[in-house]
Amino acid sequence: MNGVPTFGEYIRQRRTAANLTRPQLAWLANLSVPYLTKIEGGANPSRRVIESLGTALELQAVEFEYALALAEGPFPRITPDHPSATDREYLELLNPKIAAFISGTMDILAVNAAHAEAFPQLDPGCNYVEWLLLNPISRTVLVDWQGETQQAVGMFRMLLARHGPDEATQRIIENCLASPEFETMWRNDGVASERRDRTKLVRDPKTLAITELRMNIWRTSSTLQSWMLVVGAGVDQPLAVTRPVLRERPLASRPINADEAVQRPAKHPYMNASLRESTPTQPLQQINSKQLEG
Repeated sequence: MNGVPTFGEYIRQRRTAANLTRPQLAWLANLSVPYLTKIEGGANPSRRVIESLGTALELQAVEFEYALALAEGPFPRITPDHPSATDREYLELLNPKIAAFISGTMDILAVNAAHAEAFPQLDPGCNYVEWLLLNPISRTVLVDWQGETQQAVGMFRMLLARHGPDEATQRIIENCLASPEFETMWRNDGVASERRDRTKLVRDPKTLAITELRMNIWRTSSTLQSWMLVVGAGVDQPLAVTRPVLRERPLASRPINADEAVQRPAKHPYMNASLRESTPTQPLQQINSKQLEG
């Protein structure tokens, strides 16, 4: 049981859950019954047909996104790259914010000291879903363990639809089936794409003090885009994430408070070049904030 149906199987599941017969759904979606039969049997529909079925079945936005991912099939599989030593050093620069690099299937690739303290035993090499369901300490750390776990399982199912199941994800599913809660969550076909609430309550397992964290996820600048940066900050901490940038002094510059008189260049764009400063100050290059995100 890999948890990822085909598009036709998903439509049949949703039609059954809505207590609709095939002729009824075909009428609501403006399709013929034979064509709907072919779709449920594995035929690939057009985007217009997918939208018609989504409207007829009253799919929520995340459910339609899931249906679309099933219809289009998984992304081309690539061998993931991994954070470099410089990337791991960057995580430490984010302390005291909680920060980690995670893969597209929620494997932990690297964490900083703040993350290791806040989420004990969620170390590089672990999978977040397995940690939630198989490690008892997760129930102490996460105040709303049930809600967090349902969200993670739904996101994991969506990621499987996008990236396709493999031996590693199948092993994660089989391991998690040892948990009765996971079996229930996995069979109800719930999906999620983003956190409904960007905050989560985290309990310190030593002091039992509770901290409210704001969570954000950034796609990294890695070549293959195969992992993401997750950052959590207390509600009283700024959440801005920037890389430290070394700015070199312009080659030709002078103090702005120099005592000597400086001939100011004319503002007219077509001024004579001979009237300009012989060694003008080169402006610092403006940094694009998108380039600074993890």
